[in-house]
Amino acid sequence: MIATIALDFGSGIFDALLGSSVRAIVLVLATWLVLRLAAPQRPAVEHGAWTAVLLGMLLLPLAGLASSGFGFSPGVALESAIPVLGTPLIAQAESLTHPSAGMPTSDWWGICGLLFGLGTVVLLSRHLIARRRIRRLLRQAEPLECPALESLARASFGAAVGRTPPQLVSIPGAGAPFAYGALRPTIVLPGEWSSWSAEKLEAVLLHELAHVFRRDGIVEALAAVVASVFWFHPLAYLLKRRLRALAETACDDHAVWVSRDREVYAQALLEIARDWRGYRTLPMSAMAQGASLGERIERILGKTRFESGLLSTAVAHRLAAVALVASLALSCVTLAIAQGRGVALTGSVQDPSGARVPWASVVLTEVDKGLSEAATAGADGSFRIEGLERSASYQVEVHGPVGFVSYRQALDLTSDARLDVTLAMKRVVEAIVVSGTRPARDRSQPRSGRRRVRVGGNVREARLVHHFPATYPPDAEREGVTGTAVLEAVIGTDGNPASVAIVNSIVDGRLADAAAQAVTQWRYEPALLNGRPVEVTVTIRVAFELP
Repeated sequence: MIATIALDFGSGIFDALLGSSVRAIVLVLATWLVLRLAAPQRPAVEHGAWTAVLLGMLLLPLAGLASSGFGFSPGVALESAIPVLGTPLIAQAESLTHPSAGMPTSDWWGICGLLFGLGTVVLLSRHLIARRRIRRLLRQAEPLECPALESLARASFGAAVGRTPPQLVSIPGAGAPFAYGALRPTIVLPGEWSSWSAEKLEAVLLHELAHVFRRDGIVEALAAVVASVFWFHPLAYLLKRRLRALAETACDDHAVWVSRDREVYAQALLEIARDWRGYRTLPMSAMAQGASLGERIERILGKTRFESGLLSTAVAHRLAAVALVASLALSCVTLAIAQGRGVALTGSVQDPSGARVPWASVVLTEVDKGLSEAATAGADGSFRIEGLERSASYQVEVHGPVGFVSYRQALDLTSDARLDVTLAMKRVVEAIVVSGTRPARDRSQPRSGRRRVRVGGNVREARLVHHFPATYPPDAEREGVTGTAVLEAVIGTDGNPASVAIVNSIVDGRLADAAAQAVTQWRYEPALLNGRPVEVTVTIRVAFELP
């Protein structure tokens, strides 16, 4: 029971992450196209746009769960995402949802989902351990009294300050200055800061204050969470790297915009990079860390006009709202596309011991219209029937091999559903005769006449004696079309099939025609009722499968 619950939970995780990954590609490509057309001059604007995308990527799995009501069946999330990008992923989806090995499909999806969840837990734990190590160092740091810090904050940020300046500390082994913390930020200076010139200290403080009031610590923490959730997605790491580079560039612009001395700031940046011996793992990048330092210095010395590196609160709120709307829209649109194709019923067939029953026949009959759809369970006992009518009532019948009792259940399909069937074994009936002694008949009583009772029920089923094989339509075979055709025929008293009719509608018409042509050439021994030939109606299922 616990293993089943875990696998179902893993299937839900896998569906949510897989569908959200495809939607994230659409979101990133749309944002990249908008930025290319708009060509924003301020790094802060581009940083805000990619931060909105980061927020949207985090909301995508939640939006997918909310829109589907957590009613997952394997492959639902992927199928809802595929129409957005087209058909190139269909072949991959089929290979995932119909494995040829013996393990059940739902088990594969559940195991993959649990592994993805385990990877997320490991990466989040690693990130939390790194932050805990930095906090432990901060508790041992030496607080600094710097009157210039508050004056610089009020002079350069004005109304954007809104709260007291961050704490300023010194750690001898820091190597390079950096800002840490999302809610209670701290600016960390290396131990040799006291030997810096006033111009260098001002440049460093302006840069790190820009990080604090831009709330880059929150963005960095959000990027770490997204990279942990989508650890398998290259876009998560590219986005995290791009956000770091844009944050440093925006802080450079703000520091030069306030100090109005690009040469002094560039020199300070070079000196810090020369002396940097910092930690390998920091919650956010140090001031002069990264391979783009040369490009940053060239940009500082070559640019003629600098602007503030901060976004207004109104612009930030608008970008966050756009991210929320885009995430919900992507989830709802792809879900609506999936729902427009009808609902699907997936499940498995097993015996009382829990072992899967292969090649069982699954038939769904719509109660109102009388139409039937059929599928054959695979070698792993799993089955899937797509394109069913939404909000319709169906009668489900599952027929297993000889020795099992057929399963029947009424089912109302309002959305994608899953049905796991356990077939019961047929009962064994033993007839026991108990013999006794008949009492002596009283000859004084008149002898009653013997009554004759008509005994019926002697039935011999129609038996197929000549089987004409169906031919796979060449064009359907080339296109990889499979399916099961359900036909009904009347076997006459001469053993010839008559009134052959196709009773399911989802199967490809070419397969249905090929099955009907073959069945009309079959020959039976007629059914006998009490020794006399009678007409009977038979249901014939012809499955077209490809290896």
